[in-house]
Order: sequence, then structure tokens, then C-alpha cells
Amino acid sequence: MLSELGFPLKFVNWVMQCLYSVSYSILINGCPTKPIPAKKGLRQGDPISPYLFALGMEYLSRCLAALAEDTNFSYHPRCKKLDLTHMMFADDLLMFSRADEGAVKALFDAFTKFSLASGLEANLHKSEVYLAGVSNHVASSIVSSIGVPKGSFPFRYLGVPLTTRKLSFTDCKPLIDRTVARIKSWTSKFLSYAGRLQLVKSILGKLLSLGSNCVSLRVVEGNTIALKQLCFPKSCGGNLKDLTVWNKAAVLKHCWALALKQDRLWVRWIHAYYIQHRDFWTMPIPNGLTWSLRKIWHNREVFLQANGVDQFVQAGKFRIQKMYKFLHPVGAQVGWKRLICNSHASPKSTFIVWLAVQNILATKDRLIRWQLNIDGICGLCQVENENLEHLFFSCSYSQEIWKQVLLSLGVNRTVLPWHEEVQIAVKKSRSTQKQACKYSIAFIESVYCIWLQRNAKELN
Repeated sequence: MLSELGFPLKFVNWVMQCLYSVSYSILINGCPTKPIPAKKGLRQGDPISPYLFALGMEYLSRCLAALAEDTNFSYHPRCKKLDLTHMMFADDLLMFSRADEGAVKALFDAFTKFSLASGLEANLHKSEVYLAGVSNHVASSIVSSIGVPKGSFPFRYLGVPLTTRKLSFTDCKPLIDRTVARIKSWTSKFLSYAGRLQLVKSILGKLLSLGSNCVSLRVVEGNTIALKQLCFPKSCGGNLKDLTVWNKAAVLKHCWALALKQDRLWVRWIHAYYIQHRDFWTMPIPNGLTWSLRKIWHNREVFLQANGVDQFVQAGKFRIQKMYKFLHPVGAQVGWKRLICNSHASPKSTFIVWLAVQNILATKDRLIRWQLNIDGICGLCQVENENLEHLFFSCSYSQEIWKQVLLSLGVNRTVLPWHEEVQIAVKKSRSTQKQACKYSIAFIESVYCIWLQRNAKELN
């Protein structure tokens, strides 16, 4: 096949030598055994592997393209305009034809021809045929003629449910369950608050990629901090992505691709069957669109509100992040943002201070307001009731700690109330001087250590 594609004989011999010289050794007690010759295939990780695979698939593409001359073959009704017979994704293959026995048999025979020439075979136990618009008799005849079981929608591809109708909660529940299971795994129980936040952000980062697939995401608000506040930028006191807004921004990227008529298969397909030389921005919504395509059309108005798409394009590419910032409301910047964002302290300590400066740390006064039946006395001094102000600066135990911290920093003054100490730490965090940096780090780490000591007293 390499020779037919025009590769020189010397190059073909080099490639064949890579195939014939493969051998493997097994380590037994740390010593490799005598090399075992491989019967087929390249060495694992061989850099030419993806290129040879692409060349092999070129032969498959030519076998399937030749079906256009086969009188027994008929295109799928939605594939004829593009002469589309197949799509390949790594080791996955989708083939399309009209749902009649002759067309399906011709398609299967073309693949069999490729298998005999290349030695690559499909795993029929993992393959399925999907039929629509035919009687049960015709469907049974097609299934029996090729020996591939009949599949049904929805089915899962790379963990994502694919269906012809709008995804329901039931369709997405397995994906949701796996995501929640990762967050609630036993390993996460040993993470600090900051570690858990990073875990959630990394898992949500994977979910963000679903936005480009037009998957509608729903987010349920919590009770501790308003979801809206959590999804603000760091400068406004938040630190998470709003999945609903990000999903909409990702869908709008598809609007841009359709309007620009990008050279992509799905764009060409939509233009061939739905847009048909009309202006994407002004045309009415076509009839017969799937729910995901309707979602794209309905979101065109966002670009009209933004007066065009130029502000979302950088270096010729649509930037979802720019659209996200346009769609997502921004709150007022908080005065303590530099204390948290520019902190050189440990993330776990910074996270506790982030909770404290917003007065949402679970001190006893808050726990009592949540109707927990607990003793409200401070566990460190055993004298006064515990609240944020008392715990960190008014408590006699905490004051002794702060006196020593201030002395070590060369600061000669009395310990001030919580809000005043926070303002001083914020002011120091804005400076680039080494002494100011030390002060802000000492403030954050001291608050964290007092919190740890408080928890240790309560647990004991």
C-alpha cells in the first residue's frame, strides 16, 4: 500500500524493518529473559505509529469512497450532499448508509475488504447497528445479514450520553454519579479545605469541556455561600467557574463557527442541510432542528447585544474565556483581594483566612445560629462566648500568640480588634517589600494555627 501511495522503496524497506525487528523481554527477578520475537505490530510508543495508522485508514477511506459507484449502495438521507460514508475517531469507526439490506451489506463488505488486506478487524461484540424509520421486519433482516447486534438510543461514547432527544436527568445521572463519587472518595477526606477546593475545580474543569458538546448543565445553589458570590472572580471574592454561563459561552463558539463557515465537517453539514446559502445571523430558525442545534440558534441574540464578535476573537480564534467574562456578572471588588490572591502563605491557611474575612468561618456563634445544640464558650480561654472577633484577637490565649508574632516581626504595638488587624494585613499585602510580605504571611499562618488549636481543643 505504501508503494501504491508513491512512497520510495527505500522508505518502505525502513518501515518494514521497524515491523520485523520488534521483540520483547520479560524481567524475571530483575533480569531480562531472552528476547521474544513479536508476530505483528510496532514497538510500544514508536513515534511512526500514528502516521502508519493514518496511512492504513486512508485505504479504508478509499474502500468506502468507492461505494459511490456501487449500485447496491445508497447514502444515508442526511449524508448524500457531502458524500459522507464514515467518520473515524482513533480506534472508533462510525459508518453511515441508507437503512436497507443491500446498502448495509455493501458497506459491511467494503469494511471486510479492508480487514482482509490490513489484518485489522472490528470487534463485533462491541459493535452495534442503529436503525430508524424502518419496520421491525427490515431491521431484523439487516441485523441478521451482518451479524451485528442492534443498538438503541441513548448510548454512551467516552462517558457522554448520545441521544436524538434532549438529555434528561436520567441520561446524565451516571456521569453525575461518577463525578460526585470522585469528589467524595475516601482520599478527599484527608485533604484540607484548599485541597478539596482544588479537587472540585479540577473535576469541574473536565465538565467544562462538555460545553462544546452543547450539554445543558444545571447547578444547584448551596446554603453556606451564595453560588453567585462563589463564581465571582478572585478580585471579587470568588474562585469558581459558573458552569451554566460557561456552557452558554461554549455554545456561542459554535455560532461563530457557523457564521464564519469554518472548514469543519459539522459546519459544512449544517450549511448543506439547514442554512443553505442564507445569512446565519438573520435567517429564521429552520424546522426539524435537534435540541442541541436549536440551542445554538437561540443564542445568536447574545452577539447582537455585544455588537458583533470581534471582541471575543483573538489571533483568529474564538476565546470562550472572553465570552464568559462578557456573560458573567462581576461584583464589587473586595478590599482584601490582595491578601488572598497575592498570598505567599500555604493554600490551606489562605483558604481559612478567606472564610474568616467573609465572616463565614464555622465559629460557635454561627453553629448555634444553625440550631446546633453545642456549648458556646470559647475552648481556648474557657471564659467568653466564641465568635470570630473573640477567637482570633480578643481571646487571652490568642492575644499571647499575637504578641509573640508581632515581637518576632519587630512591631511594637498592642493587639488590635479583628477588622483593624485585617486592614493592616491587607495594606501590607499591597507592598512588595520583604518585611511587608513577611507580615502578611505571618498574619495568615497565625490565623490558621489558632484555628487548628481551637479545633484540637474542641475535639479533645
